[in-house]
Amino acid sequence: MRMIEQWILDPAFAYLQPYFYNHPYALRLELGMGKSRRAFRETAARRAREIHAILFPHGADAILFNEWVTEWSDTGPAQETVDPHAREHMKWYLAAQRRALAFLLEQQLRHRHVTVRNLPTYDAEDDTVRRNRVVCYSDGRGFDDPALLDRALRDRDNPEIGLVSFENDCILSVYDDRGCDVVFASHEKLRAFYPLLEPYFLPYDLERMRARYLSDEGKSGRE
Repeated sequence: MRMIEQWILDPAFAYLQPYFYNHPYALRLELGMGKSRRAFRETAARRAREIHAILFPHGADAILFNEWVTEWSDTGPAQETVDPHAREHMKWYLAAQRRALAFLLEQQLRHRHVTVRNLPTYDAEDDTVRRNRVVCYSDGRGFDDPALLDRALRDRDNPEIGLVSFENDCILSVYDDRGCDVVFASHEKLRAFYPLLEPYFLPYDLERMRARYLSDEGKSGRE
């Protein structure tokens, strides 16, 4: 079993955003560029496909995503809000949850999968929210990688899809059409792919990425 597969099945591997800042063997890449909205989206799609081709020449070996479970039973008596902004937020939330659930069920029906339960959340004090990580395997059948990329690019409410390569020991997470993070399982892999991905680097984090490339630190592979 490759190291990245061990990580994604390990409850100690939290894998919460921001991925780049939470992992020492990570790179941050820019996707959308251009003055018009159309140019921005077209550039994002093209660059995402190019990055995917570098990291996944044979397609993703697995995908992972978060399943967020919210416990509503102890929130007190139900009451219909009169605040129009709150109503709009509720409509957006319900629609996002329906899309996430439909995606979850579709992938679980299509693929062999493992669920890593009760992972850390963003607020350790909030016991009404739980998080599970669902890992689906291609088993040689392959995923519709272009469709997964398109979903992540267009839907900022996506369930934080990560594409996993066992061959190259990495996870590609497109957070939306602005950019993506690549987390490697080792400093060796980061160094190998650094020059290939350098044309896509986000300038803001360039200094930090350069330091990671030159460093031999981070023996554990996690921060």
